[in-house]
Formats: sequence, C-alpha cells, structure tokens
Amino acid sequence: MNTQVYGLLPIKFGKIQAIRHVISPTLGYSYRPDFSKEVFGMNPGYYQEIKQENGESVYFDRFSGTLAGGTPKGENQSMNISVNNVFQAKIIDGDKELKQDLFSWRMSTSRNFVAEEFQWSNLNSSVRANINRKLNLDFSMTHDWYEYDKKNNLRINKIKTTGGLITPRLINARFSTGFKFSGNRLSYNSDNDQVEEADTSASFERVDGANLAGTIAGLDNKKSAGKLWDTSMSFSFAYNNANPNNPQKTFWMSSNSTIQLTQAWRVQYNARFDLINQNLVSHTFSVNRDLHCWELSLNWTPNGYASGLYLRLNVKSPNLKDLKLEQRGGTFNRPSLFDR
Repeated sequence: MNTQVYGLLPIKFGKIQAIRHVISPTLGYSYRPDFSKEVFGMNPGYYQEIKQENGESVYFDRFSGTLAGGTPKGENQSMNISVNNVFQAKIIDGDKELKQDLFSWRMSTSRNFVAEEFQWSNLNSSVRANINRKLNLDFSMTHDWYEYDKKNNLRINKIKTTGGLITPRLINARFSTGFKFSGNRLSYNSDNDQVEEADTSASFERVDGANLAGTIAGLDNKKSAGKLWDTSMSFSFAYNNANPNNPQKTFWMSSNSTIQLTQAWRVQYNARFDLINQNLVSHTFSVNRDLHCWELSLNWTPNGYASGLYLRLNVKSPNLKDLKLEQRGGTFNRPSLFDR
C-alpha cells in the first residue's frame, strides 16, 4: 500500500516563492510458509526424507539445481515500511515559473514477525541533493534498534531506549559531496578580412612597443573555442560504529584535473588524499595524444600500490579493441606485445 501527501510551505527567499513537500509512505507485507513442513507433503512433496544408517533423517529438495530453483526452508512473515520525502522549490524568474528539486530524504526498515530474535532490521536513511547540477550532496545513515553490551562486546536482543523513548543506535554514517569547475579556451574573430589602413592618431604605445589600442580592440572579438580545462573534486567521509569499542573513520579527498593543450593533446592529473592521516595516498599523471584513427596514452603513477609506467597505443574503433600495443613498467611489469 502506498499514497502521496502534499504540503505547501509559504517560504519566500529571493526568487523562491514557496516550498512543496511531498511525502510518499509505503507499507508492504509478505508471507512465505515453510515448505519443508509435513503439511506440504513428504514422499512425494517438495522435500524427500532419506533416513541414514545412524537413524538421522536428511531432507532432499527435489527442485534443487533445476530451472525452477530450490524450495525455500523456514517461514517468513515480514512487514516493510518506507517513507520518501521530496522537497521542491517554486521559482519565479521574470515571466517564467520553474520547479526545482531541492533534496530528498528516504527512510526504510522492516520486521520479520517469526524470527526468534532481532526481528527489526536496521533503519536506513539517506539525504540526497543536487544543487544547480554542479554541487552534489549525499548523506546516508544506518541505525540499529537494539542495545549493545560493550562489556561483553555483544549485540543483545533488547530495543534501545532512553527515558522511555526509542533511540536507535547510529552504527554507520557516510557523507560525500563533489563539485566541478571548468574554463573555455578563447579565440579571436575578425569580422572583416580586408586589410585597412590603421589610424595611428588614437593609438597608445606601451613601454615594450606593443599597440595597446589593438589589444583592447582584440578583446572585444574573442569568443569561446571549446573547453580548455576542467577540475572536479570530491570528499567522502565514512564512520563505522557497529562495534562501539572500536569505531572507525575515513575521510578522503579526490581530485581530477584535465587540460586540453591542443585539439590532439590532453593532460590529466588524478590524486587521492587521506585527510585524517594527512598524507597523499596515490596520484597519477596521464598524457593522451589523438592520432586520428589511433590513440596514444602514457600513464605514470609515481608511488603507491600500482606505481609504474603504462604506455598504450590502440585503435579507437571498439570493433578493433584487441588491436593494441602495451608496455608496462614498475610494480605490475609483465610481458606485452613489445616484448614479443
């Protein structure tokens, strides 16, 4: 069962005229019987009982290994609960009325009524946002409904409460974000290809002799001639508290920069940093050359697990992907076509 509930918040900020909140709750129930019980038949039935010489009984699934698939054992009665929240903004830009998604928030859990213990599964929640398609935000958490005995280092079958209120225990959290910058190459246009006599009466001379007036005039004719560079950065923080006696944290930063030197030459630099230990985990330099139907690339990893050089010359066509020359050197040095 599912439905949708709409709410409108009269919040005005800049071009934002209102905030719309859409709640989508979902409730599901599933039941699966235990097909190994005698009520479903034995000899014949889903399972065949085979008695061994020691008197013990072994149950053989008649459908195991077939296209129909094996017959499940054990009863299951589960209820799934989820709530999805979407926040949207109504924006007035001149005569245009726009709708923009701000962020979404989702929570889900389930309960198995026939489980002997720990009937409730973890509570999972996530918040996601994409601001102007340039800045991504992703935040997720996992909570455990049950108590944890730190002394015996053991999870116990008891709902965690504080002051009579249910307070799930945070066991996992993850936050990541990323953004991207780019710049275009500039070129100059000439609206008139005819050579005209220059009017030196209004010219300005720089100290080095260059014509400043011509330079200023040229700036008005520049235009974008394709992307020159782009840089993307991402941050990722993870916290694991499944064992409160040994919590763990990681905080990474990754960057990727590309410079299109010419139409055929491209240079890239990738790096990954450990912000907690404040060290450089790995970085790689790449140089690519477009050879029309072929492509040449050189990758250099100065240090780390996969340090070394990697040279590759291959055909662009995916139908001829096996037509290539490779040379490796460093940690993963191995024979290639150059060695034959």
